[in-house]
Amino acid sequence: MQLRLKTRHNIYRFLMQLLFKPSLSQWITMLALFVGILGATYLETQTKIEIQVPNRDLPAYYQIKPGDLSSKTYAQKDIPSQILKNSQELVNRYTLTKIPKQKPLTEKLVSSKIDPNRLVDTVVVGIPATPAMILGGNLQAGDTVEMTLVPTTTKAKSLPSPVVFPNILVLDVNSVSQASASSTSVVVVALPLKRQQEFASKSLGATFLLTRKL
Repeated sequence: MQLRLKTRHNIYRFLMQLLFKPSLSQWITMLALFVGILGATYLETQTKIEIQVPNRDLPAYYQIKPGDLSSKTYAQKDIPSQILKNSQELVNRYTLTKIPKQKPLTEKLVSSKIDPNRLVDTVVVGIPATPAMILGGNLQAGDTVEMTLVPTTTKAKSLPSPVVFPNILVLDVNSVSQASASSTSVVVVALPLKRQQEFASKSLGATFLLTRKL
């Protein structure tokens, strides 16, 4: 009986030694893993990447030009995902929000690539919009719409004629939380500069209609 207990004890002690006292090969493997992790961390810290960043504060809905960019070097670990590194990826796209100086630019901060001529001689205009105006939430930046202003009715016998603005580029659609207001969004559009005064004079009290071709 004592011999059997002693044998069991020796077997148990042998198993514990295997579990808690790794062999030489196991030590080498663990050391290699540890060194690999340290090396990867060091390389990530030391690896430098040169990217293009704004050399000044950029306003929202501003078309980026070559002179707005300059090079800056960052550590790999400090680079956000979906970063736009080269000037070719940035020039002629417009900002979707105010961009601080030297902030790395990502896809979420700028528009998709568009024909730069669409922004020539235009001004940025924000229009309060109901869910119906933004097509149930399906209107998005980059869409081309026809904007119609329907003036308020007057006591005159003839109804005022609608004012149509064709081929208007949608720059952005922003949600606005206003508990007691009927407008839930703001549609930002690029309005032709030559029609800015007409828009200002006709839009007061007018009803806006946005339509998009299928």
